[in-house]
Amino acid sequence: MRLLGERDAAAVRDVLDGVEQDVAVTLELGPEETPVTVIAGGREIDFGAEARALLEEIAALSDRVSLRVTETTERGRWPKITVGDGLVYHGLPWGYELSTLIGAIVEAGKTESTLSQASRAALATLEHDVALEVYVTPT
Repeated sequence: MRLLGERDAAAVRDVLDGVEQDVAVTLELGPEETPVTVIAGGREIDFGAEARALLEEIAALSDRVSLRVTETTERGRWPKITVGDGLVYHGLPWGYELSTLIGAIVEAGKTESTLSQASRAALATLEHDVALEVYVTPT
């Protein structure tokens, strides 16, 4: 079963045409720390299987996007999607989150940074790595 309709797939393909260099996407699957059952449209959703199917469709829309899937037996926050060198997305990217994920793939695929010179200069002064956590919600 395809998850993206023809119009949506065409729109995603158009956006992914902006990817300038190869982008590796990794999907990590495993047992959830806190299992959740979601029933949508009369069916129970398996987050891992749904994320895998969605990412396979996205990767098929661009020669620049590759997908690697790994599985673990450790409990954690799964599914975990890593874009490029370290942008990590936890959960199933549906709704507004899908456009955020597609945008992350496009940004990772740029050959030049889109940050302002001032932002790049400020980041260059950091003395150690910083982990930023951003929560995306529709409200």
